[in-house]
Amino acid sequence: MAKPKLKDLRTFLDSLDENELREELLKLFGKLTQVQEFYAQELMSDKERKAMLEGYRRKIYGYFWTRTGNRKRPSNAKLRELLTNYEKVSVFPSEVIDLLLYRVEVATAYASKLGRMPEASYKASYNAFKKAVEMMALHQFEDRFRERCEALFKYKNLEDWYIEMMKVAYHEHIKA
Repeated sequence: MAKPKLKDLRTFLDSLDENELREELLKLFGKLTQVQEFYAQELMSDKERKAMLEGYRRKIYGYFWTRTGNRKRPSNAKLRELLTNYEKVSVFPSEVIDLLLYRVEVATAYASKLGRMPEASYKASYNAFKKAVEMMALHQFEDRFRERCEALFKYKNLEDWYIEMMKVAYHEHIKA
């Protein structure tokens, strides 16, 4: 069976009356966890949403460090999956940007403290940074996140190309 296109969905939705549309939404909500999480966040208070974001931040930190402060070997695939899951359910782009930057901040501090990190981890961190910067430019959040981005450029004890690539990505997308 061919994958339906957005046009097909619009045609289907146009054929439904208001009650049938409600039933379709309720059916999706009942079957799909991501739909439940999306609406849960849509209906959350600011305090609840911030607590959810903080929970994701703790998970990111937990991929790099144990509770006792010992280092772990972070899984780029699991970090990417975590970020993707949050992005799918998040209602506000600013919170996605915040989480992406947090991932980069933790990875950069981790690499700085150890004096190294596998090249794949540097690349994964850079990709998260680039995505955050692109989203900042798209949604005009440059001023909101400027200090956090620029603080990343001050780290020492890292691969030079890592910081330079982040600077280039930042300056390509963010106006001075």
